Amino acid sequence: MRTFFGAMAALVLLVMPASAQQNHERHHDDYKSWSSTKTSNCCNNQDCGTLADEDVRNTPTGTEVKIDGEWCPVKPEHFIVKGKSPDWNVAHACILQTKAVATCDRLLCFSGKGGF
Repeated sequence: MRTFFGAMAALVLLVMPASAQQNHERHHDDYKSWSSTKTSNCCNNQDCGTLADEDVRNTPTGTEVKIDGEWCPVKPEHFIVKGKSPDWNVAHACILQTKAVATCDRLLCFSGKGGF
């Protein structure tokens, strides 16, 4: 029986979407006021969080974020136009958790580190 529950727990972890962003709860009060030109509400009580340094890079064509292993361009429509970064020491993004949308289309909002 214990083996069955262990297998079920492993299956649930495999099916759950990978999330590049972390610490949503810590900064939720800031994220819930975010909007971009792509969306008027970036936060869906789970979609926003901090990004690890290895999940953000600058290229000759602009900033990119890694979503489920794919590098996605941060377009002008993704930068927040309302709200503020809760911490300029790390980048933040709101990324839809659903797999029903193309990977890069899941990026809703972005706020880079100071200097981005």
